[in-house]
Amino acid sequence: MRIVLEPASRPIPTSDKLVATESSAMDLRRWKGVRFVSRAPTRSGKPIRLRVARMTVPHVLWWHSHVQPIIDRDPDRADRDWNWLLYVPFATVAGRVLARRPAGYTIGICAEEAGHFIPCALVKLLGRYPALNAPKKKSAFVWFMSTAPDEALLTIEGHPLSADRLPKRLGSIALDTAVTHSFNKKHLGRTALYADEDGGEALLEWYEGRGMTTLPADRRLPRSPRRLIKPSDGRYCYYTVDAALEASRSLDPLR
Repeated sequence: MRIVLEPASRPIPTSDKLVATESSAMDLRRWKGVRFVSRAPTRSGKPIRLRVARMTVPHVLWWHSHVQPIIDRDPDRADRDWNWLLYVPFATVAGRVLARRPAGYTIGICAEEAGHFIPCALVKLLGRYPALNAPKKKSAFVWFMSTAPDEALLTIEGHPLSADRLPKRLGSIALDTAVTHSFNKKHLGRTALYADEDGGEALLEWYEGRGMTTLPADRRLPRSPRRLIKPSDGRYCYYTVDAALEASRSLDPLR
């Protein structure tokens, strides 16, 4: 799993017990759901408009031909050599067979003047997965997540984008897309993922900086094929209810 590392903002609580002052905010998210992020900050100071859309084949094809080759040239990226043309159908079929309710999202720039939607992040998740810290509860599980490098967004034919208009915080926005899906499916924001080994300690620290908790290596995963295929090794991360709420609220100004 690859994201662009960003500095953490303020500390996010990791307990699973809601405090009274946050109960009303949780109730709103529980019953009304959450809107996806609709804009991103830029260096220019003027936000750029984004849209979170259901992932489609054209989105994946464009990513495979325009974005992935640039990612593949960077040896430091955990998503180097990924094949979304293979991953998306595999995750969809496997998720349906296991009754995990798979879903895919594309976060894209809305270029209204040209009528274009430019993908800048992809998220493929399982929408119904046992929560890592409470297996009887349900959670979203992010299977694949990737953000476009700046070079890919600066070299789009027919839509020149200046460096000061590049969307910032794409990693946080991509992660928030999964958390929002969890809220909207009545899972209270619970979200989990596996931090790819190629991301090293920096990737784990980034997720922890976003308020996620790392599952100890000696704690078993909930019953699922993943327990056998990819056992717990200290790189599984998850959001508690409290932490998911706080992380979601932190991006409300961008919704």
